[in-house]
Amino acid sequence: AAAGERMDQLRLEQKGCVHAHMDLLKIALRLQPFIDPGLLQRVLSVALESRRLDVAASPYDATEYGVQVVPIETQEGRREYRKQQAELMERAEPIRRDLLNAYDLFLNMAFESSVAKTAKRQADPERCAKSEPGGPSWRQNLVDSTQ
Repeated sequence: AAAGERMDQLRLEQKGCVHAHMDLLKIALRLQPFIDPGLLQRVLSVALESRRLDVAASPYDATEYGVQVVPIETQEGRREYRKQQAELMERAEPIRRDLLNAYDLFLNMAFESSVAKTAKRQADPERCAKSEPGGPSWRQNLVDSTQ
C-alpha cells in the first residue's frame, strides 16, 4: 500500500485529478474575503463540474439529478472519463494560476516579506501528516519535520 505525506503534496499533485479541482474550492473559501468574487465563481464552477464527474464515475446512480453515468469499468467508459478529466484539467489550469496569484498577493499584503517567503516555502509541521490506507487518522499520524 502506498503512503503519502503532506510535504510531498505539491510534488506529487496530479493536476488532472478531479479531487485536486475540488480542493481549489477549499482554498478559495479560505481566501474568500480577499479574492475577487469572479475568481470564487470560476473556482466553484470547476469544483462542481469535478464533483459531477466524480459522482458520474462512482457506483452511485445520480441520473435522477441529471448526472449521467460514466461506466469506468468498460474501455469506452474509461476513455470518456479521461476525456472529461483532461477537459477539466485544461479549464482548471488558469483558475489554479489565478488562485495562486491571489494567495501570493494575500501573503504579501498580510505579512512581512520574510514571513511570506517562509510560508511559500514550507508548511508548518502541524499541517503535515502521513496518510496510509487503513492507517490512523491524520491527526494521529503527524509527520516529524525534524527528520
